[in-house]
Amino acid sequence: MNILSGGIALTTNENDCLLYMVPDAEAWVTSMIFEKARLRRDALISEWQPRLFADESVTELPANLDELATLILARSDYQTRAQKDAASDPVIPVSTANKDKYDAVSRSGSTVTLFGSGITIPDLSGNCILAYVQDLEDWVIGALMGQVNRGKKKLISQYRPIIMDDPSVFTMPATEDGLITMIVARDDYPKLGSN
Repeated sequence: MNILSGGIALTTNENDCLLYMVPDAEAWVTSMIFEKARLRRDALISEWQPRLFADESVTELPANLDELATLILARSDYQTRAQKDAASDPVIPVSTANKDKYDAVSRSGSTVTLFGSGITIPDLSGNCILAYVQDLEDWVIGALMGQVNRGKKKLISQYRPIIMDDPSVFTMPATEDGLITMIVARDDYPKLGSN
């Protein structure tokens, strides 16, 4: 399964904020996806095990967790989160709130693209997440941008007092982007990914 086939473009400042939190952005995203897939696979098995035990047509269950999850996902009575929401009354539309917020930001000028060819994950991993998440790409973008925003807040809160106490600084930018650019250019700012 390949998601975000064109990659994920971040402004230079967004990338700097992300790298302030994690040393390798692509490794962090990949790790986060696989951990979410593992947790959702285990939740799927826990949710379905009583149903499988009660189903008289099921005479054997695989002893391997991935094979058990595959069996559940292949059942005719299994539905993804999006399918359940579409069948509910009232219908719950598929949320793309994170994609919409991401798309609303202009990323012209200096950008960094993570996963230029997209993110490839095993189908089982993606399908286990989709058992509980409406849209996988929307979830990944939300998690990534959440980490970017945490990095932005941490970076600004840690460096604003340093800048204010620096006798060589007479003014500072009045925008977050300007302030982040100023902070990253400082000699006392750690090199990217060293935090």
